[in-house]
Amino acid sequence: MMPQSSRFSPQKGMLTRHLECKSLDPQPIDKIYLSEAFPQIDLPQRIKPPENCKSPARIAVASRDDRVRQTYFSPQAIAMKKLKKKLRAKFDNIIGLDENLTYFTYPNQRLQDEAVSAKLLKEFTMLAESGKRSGRHDTEFAAYICLGIIHDNEQDYTKAIDCYMCAYLLSENMGNKAFQALSCNYIGVDYQLMSSINKAYMYTGHFVDANNVSLEKALLFHQKHLEISNGAGKFVAHLNLGLTSASLNRPSEATWHYQEGLRFAIANNSKQWQSLAVGNLGLLACRHNDAETSLACIERHLQHLELLHDRSGEAYAWFLLGQIALHMGDYDRAVRSLDHAYRMSKEIGELSMMKQYSCYVGAARARLRMKDYIAKVSCDFVHVTD
Repeated sequence: MMPQSSRFSPQKGMLTRHLECKSLDPQPIDKIYLSEAFPQIDLPQRIKPPENCKSPARIAVASRDDRVRQTYFSPQAIAMKKLKKKLRAKFDNIIGLDENLTYFTYPNQRLQDEAVSAKLLKEFTMLAESGKRSGRHDTEFAAYICLGIIHDNEQDYTKAIDCYMCAYLLSENMGNKAFQALSCNYIGVDYQLMSSINKAYMYTGHFVDANNVSLEKALLFHQKHLEISNGAGKFVAHLNLGLTSASLNRPSEATWHYQEGLRFAIANNSKQWQSLAVGNLGLLACRHNDAETSLACIERHLQHLELLHDRSGEAYAWFLLGQIALHMGDYDRAVRSLDHAYRMSKEIGELSMMKQYSCYVGAARARLRMKDYIAKVSCDFVHVTD
C-alpha cells in the first residue's frame, strides 16, 4: 500500500470530529461573514458556514488577475484566438463560432486533487447516512453542506446543488431558518455560476442573458434567502439579487437591491459591505451610461477600499475611474487614473492586470493628444482665415 501523502493530514479524522459535535448552532445575526477575506465586486457572495460545521476549505474565487490571464494571456486563450482568426479567414459567415469554441477555451478545471475529493466524499456521505439513522439532523445538515462544498471545489455545480437541496429540505423540516438561509444562499450562487458555463471563464456581472433559466432559478433562491434572513443576512441576499437581476437585464430591480444592500451595510456599520454595495451600484451605472452616478459610487468605493487596505481592489477602482473619465471625455483625468491603476498593479505583482491597464493608458494618452492636436489645428485654421 502506498504511503498517504502528508497533504491529506488536515482532513484526517473529519468524520470523528463531526460525530463528536453535539449541535450546530447558527451564527448570530451580527456574526455572518462572507467566505472571501477580500470579496470582489461584480461576483456573487457566499455566507461563511458556522465554525462548528467544520467544513472543508472552500477554494478561493479566482482573482481578477487570474481571470484576465486565463481569458487573454494563457496558452489556451492565445491558441484559440489564432484558431478563430484562421477559421474566419477560411470560411465566411460562420454562425456561433465563439459560442461553439468557448467550451474548449475554458475547460472545466480540476481545482482539487481527485484523491482528496474521493476521500472526503466518502467520509461525508457516511456522516450524512449516520446522522440520518441516528436522528442527529444537525450532523446530517453539516454533512450535506460539506459535500456541496467539495463538489463546488470540483466545479461540479449540479451535484453541489443536489447536496445543498438536501440540506435545505432537511433544515425546512427542522424549522431552522438560519440553516435554510445558508442553503438558499449556496444554491442561488451555484445557479449563477452555472448560467455562464461554457460561455465565459467564470460568471461575473458582465454576463447578461435575459432568458437564462439558471439565472431565473438563482433569482428564486436568493429571494427565498432574503425572505428567510434577518438583519445582516439580508445584505448578502440583496447583493446577489442585484447581480442576478442585472444579468437578466433588469437594471431597475438591480439598482433597488443594491441600494437596499447599502442601507443594511450602513446599519451594520460595515465598511466592507458598503464598499461591495456601492461598488456594484457604480458598475451597474457605468454599464448603463450613467456617468455621474457611476463616478460618485466608484469614488466612494475607492475610499472604503483604502480603509480596508485592499490593494487589488484599489487598482481596479482606479481603472474604473479612468474608464468613466474616458466616457465623459475627460482624457487628462483618464490618463492619471489609468496610470495610477497600472502602477499599483505593478507594485502588487498583478502582471496580467498591468498588461491590460497599460493598453488603456495608451488609448487614453492617444485620445488626449488627439484632443490637443485638434485644438491646435482649429486655432491655426482660425488664424489663417483671419
